[in-house]
Amino acid sequence: MDHIGKIERKLHPKEKANVLSKLSFFYTVTLFRKGHKQDLEEDDLYEVLSDYRSKELGDQLEAEWEKEKKRGKGISIFRVLWSCYGWEYFLLGLIQLIIKTTMIILQPQALSKLISYFDHKQTHLTKKDAYFYAGLLIGVNLINCIYVHNYHLAVTGLGIRIRTAFCSFIYRKALKLSPTRLSDISIGKIVTLITKDVHSFESFIHFANDIWIGVVKSAVIFYIIYNKIGVSAFAGMGFFILMLPLQAFMGKMAAGLRMKMCKKTDDRLQLTQETLSAVKIIKIYTWEKFFNKKIAEARRKEIKTMHTIFALKFIVLQIGNLSGKMAFYLLIMTYTWIGNHITAEIVYFVESCLQIVTHTMSILFPLGITQSAELTAAMKRIGNVLKALEIKGESVEPNPTLKPKITLKDATVTFKEKEILHSVSLTMDVGLTLITGPVGCGKSFLLKTILQDYEPTTGGVVTKGRISYASQEPWLFPSSIKQNILFGQQYDELRYKEVLKVCALVYDLELLSAGDSTIVEDRGINLSKGQQARINLARAVYKESDIYLLDDCLSALDAHVSDFIFKECIIKFLRNKLVVLVSHNVNHVKDVDNVVIMHNGSISSCVKSSEISEKEILEDIIDDAEAKKPVDALNEEDDDDDENTKLVTETTKERKVYQEVKQKGEVAFGVYFKYMKFGGGFLVFLLLVGIFAVSQFVHSYADKLVSRWVNLEQKVSDFSFNNITNLTEEQQLKIESSRDYLQHLYTGMIVLTVAFELGSIMSLFAVARRASIKLHKYMIDHIVNATMQFFDTNFIGNILNRFSKDLSAIDEHLPFVIFQVFKAFFVILGVIVLITTVSTSFLLPTAIFFVILAFIRNYYLPTGRSLKRLDAATRSPVVGHLNATLEGLTTIRAFKAESILRDEFDRHQNLYTSASYISQCSLRAFAYCLDTLNTVFIAIVILRFIVFDDVPLAGSVGLAITQAFRMTGIVQWAIRQWAEIENSMTSVERVLEYTGVEQENNQGQATDNWPTKGEVKYSNVYLSYNNSDEYVLKNINFTAHPQEKIGIVGRTGAGKSSILSTLFRLYEVKGSITIDGVDTKTLSLDFLRKHISIIPQDPVLFTGTIRDNIDPEGQYPDDQIWRAVETANLIKLVPSLDYEITENGSNFSVGQRQLICLARAVVRNNKIIVLDEATANMDPETDALIHETIHRNFAACTVFTIAHKLHSIIDSDTVIVMDKGQIVEYDDPISLLQNKEGLFYKMVKKSGLLPPAFA
Repeated sequence: MDHIGKIERKLHPKEKANVLSKLSFFYTVTLFRKGHKQDLEEDDLYEVLSDYRSKELGDQLEAEWEKEKKRGKGISIFRVLWSCYGWEYFLLGLIQLIIKTTMIILQPQALSKLISYFDHKQTHLTKKDAYFYAGLLIGVNLINCIYVHNYHLAVTGLGIRIRTAFCSFIYRKALKLSPTRLSDISIGKIVTLITKDVHSFESFIHFANDIWIGVVKSAVIFYIIYNKIGVSAFAGMGFFILMLPLQAFMGKMAAGLRMKMCKKTDDRLQLTQETLSAVKIIKIYTWEKFFNKKIAEARRKEIKTMHTIFALKFIVLQIGNLSGKMAFYLLIMTYTWIGNHITAEIVYFVESCLQIVTHTMSILFPLGITQSAELTAAMKRIGNVLKALEIKGESVEPNPTLKPKITLKDATVTFKEKEILHSVSLTMDVGLTLITGPVGCGKSFLLKTILQDYEPTTGGVVTKGRISYASQEPWLFPSSIKQNILFGQQYDELRYKEVLKVCALVYDLELLSAGDSTIVEDRGINLSKGQQARINLARAVYKESDIYLLDDCLSALDAHVSDFIFKECIIKFLRNKLVVLVSHNVNHVKDVDNVVIMHNGSISSCVKSSEISEKEILEDIIDDAEAKKPVDALNEEDDDDDENTKLVTETTKERKVYQEVKQKGEVAFGVYFKYMKFGGGFLVFLLLVGIFAVSQFVHSYADKLVSRWVNLEQKVSDFSFNNITNLTEEQQLKIESSRDYLQHLYTGMIVLTVAFELGSIMSLFAVARRASIKLHKYMIDHIVNATMQFFDTNFIGNILNRFSKDLSAIDEHLPFVIFQVFKAFFVILGVIVLITTVSTSFLLPTAIFFVILAFIRNYYLPTGRSLKRLDAATRSPVVGHLNATLEGLTTIRAFKAESILRDEFDRHQNLYTSASYISQCSLRAFAYCLDTLNTVFIAIVILRFIVFDDVPLAGSVGLAITQAFRMTGIVQWAIRQWAEIENSMTSVERVLEYTGVEQENNQGQATDNWPTKGEVKYSNVYLSYNNSDEYVLKNINFTAHPQEKIGIVGRTGAGKSSILSTLFRLYEVKGSITIDGVDTKTLSLDFLRKHISIIPQDPVLFTGTIRDNIDPEGQYPDDQIWRAVETANLIKLVPSLDYEITENGSNFSVGQRQLICLARAVVRNNKIIVLDEATANMDPETDALIHETIHRNFAACTVFTIAHKLHSIIDSDTVIVMDKGQIVEYDDPISLLQNKEGLFYKMVKKSGLLPPAFA
């Protein structure tokens, strides 16, 4: 439903590239050139490749899932995956096996032959042979270089396709979830599945083939080593085999912990989402610290588990890494212990073979094990959602009918084991049926049962005709107002204009500079409650249907507008339709065809309106005489940020939904510095670098000792070869002691290597953990304490994206990248030093080599960085669209709009996939360039030895060549990881962006025993939402005397809620507001807000207990909370203060939630009370009850009431009438009613509440 629609993009260059261009990644050059000149923008992204389209991938997976369901056995995600992608993946694995096996046979043989050429005692190899083996080595390396990066891109591409398919399928499944299951699963969990769990497929697919290929490769290599050196091979092989069960055990442990961690991540995201959604209420109640603490606690639990997983993962990796070193040590030592002399050919042949095995065993195998463990956990979680109960009912629109009908026969509905509807039998035909009854009697449940959202446990529901639905709580999605009304229906200009007219939206749209192209923010936060309700109704009415289900959608409207819409829209526009209207407005009873009255989930009466007198209806609905007054709504405003003028300055027709401010250029040094600071500071960082440096020194020195040992053995064999047998005893002892010394020193270095490797890991690990915790705390503190302007201009989807995916990157990805960079940097340094110790002539080519590397990196980096940012930015619409969808499932299903929203989700996914894939292409192109350059460097090293032939010892030549080969993978890996650090730091940058948002100024005094009287005085108050000259409030002057009851009335956008927001200092004002003579600007925000109570129109409840919702900070004893519960008439509903409230308070009706908000105000016992249309969603009985409670409990308080129903303010001491941000009338009601030309008089007359004396 995006108001901008599909954007045509350029064709992906890979689609038209030739084979050579694809193999060499030449098709990415244009993108690199563009990225080097300027930052890439969303418009520079290509059309997604045809094989990667979200819809087609989702269709394929869904079809296989359905086939799997029909089999009747337990549904296996693995079998579904295999059906879709198994053979393709297996074929890739087979190619990998063939290439890699060929490589491991050729490379060590060619290398050992080349090194043995430099052994002076050999006679069978000529210089021509040396050139042949050198050519073979370089050629094999070059072919490997071309193959490896294309293979990885193919595997990555497959991973992206699997991720995209699962995201599309999970979204489709979410559209079908039954409300019962959705309340169990939670929105946070589904967001985590799409932002985190599906990425396990991508990670796993990289290593899955390597597990079985690794086994085959290792077997081949051990056979080759055995052929070369005999039984000594078993010492090394045995060590590897011993280590595998330990690695597997740790991997399994990590999987178990992963499940726990994901649950904790869900909890944290759920809490964050609740906090962001209700941030205004949290600020008004001064609960920031409580929610900060709650989220911090959830984060602490998550991090604790996460870092145990980390420790296990790192240890598994290091066991593998060090097992190569240990296996080589055991193998060579065994070889010498059984009486053999080592030679350069044997040592470097074995080392070359073990390098391949070590890579398989130390990196691919453990990663494969841990990724398999993580995938198992992710698949279990995804399976829980995919296998969850779906609602029954087709998403296909039924055919139009002239005789629509709704029939319920003995329908009983239970929700969470509680019976909500009891044996309801009801038949409704064409005409207007009114459903009424007290709060919590099941009216909304009845409508949702007709919509088949809830399936009756007994009995049945049959509907005939197309259905349209308007929900009780307006649901709007982030797009234009026009798209919110059309909601995927064809645009019919005449009908559209007529709907705007009958829903009284014409005047409102004229107020907005962008009219119906105005973008609706998350949850319609930038529109008044009344505007939201009317757009919600307009959507239902615009759709051509036979049945219209309207769930109390007039309760948020003022008398004039409510009457107008009831007559023009519901009675006239929807005549000859089957209309079901839930309402508490007794005035409507006379104009409807049938009246259904509900009590406790049952229908107490169902009659034609002509067959029942008004007296009987009133007696049935209400027992309280007070409520028998005509109930007339007056206004429709909800929040302080309801003034539509705030919106005008920032909406334009082409503003993109979920658009984020994207950083440009390099990641600033300040970002790195802050990360270091959060990790413990500069000194800690230096200490960390020092530990890594010592670790590498020990490692490299061990390699050098092997070279010296080989050279010593060569000297010994030279003596034997030259028949120098008359060595003196002293010379023999000297050689033997040198050999023993080298062996002992080498053993010592191996032990130190193990110690320092583990030490460096644990140190980095501690630093990263500390940085993660502090970054999250810093971000949540700044966001919760941000000014309301921040929330007015930022979507929850965008903020949640940073709390989920960006934080996940900082937690899980960044420490690994830092570790790899440190490790690789020091390994390269060690290699250069070792090569230089063989011949200083390598210094110049090495220097040139690194200059070219740095140039290539700097050329790649701007593009890589831009694409990484685009990857993050294009993810936000996916998360935001999912979030918005999950909040409006009932409406979406009622409108049969699933396919439209699914297509839109797929469009968002396609853009994200396009960004991800081109980012991977550029990364592979970069790695290919580096490896090709590295092959050139190897060629220089090899040819230098053959051409000049001036190095006397084969051990030194072997050392240099094997070290140069070691650089093949590690240089491109290091440079890529170095670039990846900057790419990953964009996540830190994005998190830190939110720590720079403007904060509320909480400085100020706290006065003792204040306020004692409750006098409120406004003097020349002006308010602008965006610090411009467009004022929402202009020159407001009035005084509320102690214990005075003040009613505030006025049309939409008049500024009523804005007055209240200034009282709580949600926005700063010009002018002064004093309470008991103290200027509120001089008080601290917490102190001020704690001393004013509010009962808001939107009753917000949080996941937790009743106690947590009434007194989250634990300030009041239980008996006081029980008194408040009793005062708010909740005693029958609340069995215990520890009674759990589910997500968004879904186990309470809207009216019942409002009573809990009343209990919050009662327990605080403040001198100033604000009622922000508090009884909007109440039936007359509860409305009267609440007003009586307020009158009884707040008699000694100054009470401000934003009038919603006129009877609630007609008895006020003073009435303020607002219009266009100004006070136009201000006096006691009697005086105002004497002015027959006044606004107040006209409102009261219109509502039928005018006393006879003034008629």
